[in-house]
Amino acid sequence: METRILPYWFLIFTIGFGWFSLAPLVPVLENYFGVPLSSILFIISAYGYSMAILGLLAGFLSAKFTIRSVLLISSILSFIGLLGRALSNDFSTFFLFAIIASIAYPLAIAPVGSIAKSMFKGRANTVVGISVGILFIGMALGSFSSPSILSFIGLRGTLMLTAILALIAMVLIIPFLRRYPSHYERSLKGSFNPGMIKNWYVGLAIASISVMFGSIASVVLQIHGIVTLQAVIMGGFLTGLSFLGSGLGAIILPSLLESRLRLGLILTGLLTFFSAIIAVISISFTVNFPLIALGYFLFGFFGNAYWSMAMASTTLYVNDPAKAGFATSMYSVITNVGVSIIPVTVGVLFNDNSTIAEGVIIVVIIELIAALLSFFLKS
Repeated sequence: METRILPYWFLIFTIGFGWFSLAPLVPVLENYFGVPLSSILFIISAYGYSMAILGLLAGFLSAKFTIRSVLLISSILSFIGLLGRALSNDFSTFFLFAIIASIAYPLAIAPVGSIAKSMFKGRANTVVGISVGILFIGMALGSFSSPSILSFIGLRGTLMLTAILALIAMVLIIPFLRRYPSHYERSLKGSFNPGMIKNWYVGLAIASISVMFGSIASVVLQIHGIVTLQAVIMGGFLTGLSFLGSGLGAIILPSLLESRLRLGLILTGLLTFFSAIIAVISISFTVNFPLIALGYFLFGFFGNAYWSMAMASTTLYVNDPAKAGFATSMYSVITNVGVSIIPVTVGVLFNDNSTIAEGVIIVVIIELIAALLSFFLKS
């Protein structure tokens, strides 16, 4: 693997770390700024909304101009946003800089298809998988480590650490940008193929249910009689464990199955379905924490591997790197549209014992369709 990809991966890692280091700090941020829970949760969700709103624009920019310019803007915005967030003394300023930091996310992820197809011909599946996996590893480490970091250096120090990491990423990536491709066809004609819609459904089904699992964990554990504080701690652990599984799965499985993409899609599609059943049934009807944790980890591990391979599969519908970047951007946008809809509409069914079985059935059906589509994705 060429070393010129490493600064890009570090940039993605710092974006994930800066994003989900906030998740365990929600109560602290509430008290510090004196704002309601919904305001802090919206900031965490802003990364998803930024991808949904700006993902196609980011893909368009990477296709019509250069990968270099998009990654440069991403690294600068990430640093400015995270630094401003760390230095903010009032919520309105914190909110503004958090939004700026979130815009770096679609700009960094948008060119992944172009990078994979132009720099690593024949290994696009591996590169996309590792890139997505590193994002989730950053999210997991941010979620796991920020409470401990907070206890040592306080809230402002914890936020400043994310800005320092973003600064390092920016410093590392700038000298490497000249080694990234800049000359290829920039026409977007042929970027869309109706066959991609199958891939879009897979991405939407996995990402939205994964986010839903994270958002309902504490609530469902409370319904089962776990006290609030303990439920929050356990829910946070489950979310971090799911992200860790997501990162490892996306890094390991696509690279192992690079030359057997069809087998990889089918295998991970089926295993994602079975792990979804374990996760949704265990969290809904038991308080067996090891079983719930196993389900969350496995769904992250197999689900994100399937997600990343389905994303890489979209690049097979196009014939040049510029269009590949736009194809993966469309995939990411549809995925995040699903994230903004399904957790809210289906997740509420897990808030009451009278509707929880209905929620389980819907989740199983969603993931069953995604598993069956694995036999028909382009490979």
